Amino acid sequence: MNILTYPLGYLRLKDEDGRHLYRRNLLALVALTAIVSVPFIITDANFFDDKGFLDRIGSFSAVLTGFYIAALVGIASFSAAIGDLDEEIVVGPISREAANGGHENLTRRQYVCALFGYLSFVSLIISLGSILLIVLGGARADVLMLLKEFPRITAFASTATGLIRDAVVIICSLVVSHMFVTTCHGLYYMIDRLYHKEAEMLKKPTATASEA
Repeated sequence: MNILTYPLGYLRLKDEDGRHLYRRNLLALVALTAIVSVPFIITDANFFDDKGFLDRIGSFSAVLTGFYIAALVGIASFSAAIGDLDEEIVVGPISREAANGGHENLTRRQYVCALFGYLSFVSLIISLGSILLIVLGGARADVLMLLKEFPRITAFASTATGLIRDAVVIICSLVVSHMFVTTCHGLYYMIDRLYHKEAEMLKKPTATASEA
């Protein structure tokens, strides 16, 4: 995989049922995407303009990027003695394609690093992408103004840009929603699973000859 898209390798990880991780919580993802995008599609709510949804989520993502990178650095530098970080995940194993074409199970450290690496990448893309889309969204009105002397072309351009706007709203809402769902998985691991230790059976001490 190209180094520029390497963090997206998280999406290629698979759970114990062989499903890619981007399919986890699919119903919640679709519902959240609909909740975010529908108001901007059926109404004229501010999505692209200054202080609109995209502007605010871009600023918020810029802050999240620092948090995700800090979490990534922290997990990568944790002591190996904490919660068996470098042991393979036993409950709910996560696997990836190995160099020999097979599959290998990830350790907790590998999984959480992949997760927060992905979140860092996505939040950075949202921050930069929001700037670009806001600029392009502002150019839409200028284009329609230039075409106002051509009614037929203006009508076609207005319909086309409207459809493109709705598509961009849905895509942006999907990316933001997936970042939210994935963050919940990351917080769950940071709060509970990262430090979890498997129960061990203690051996009963044997009696010595003098005790007998």
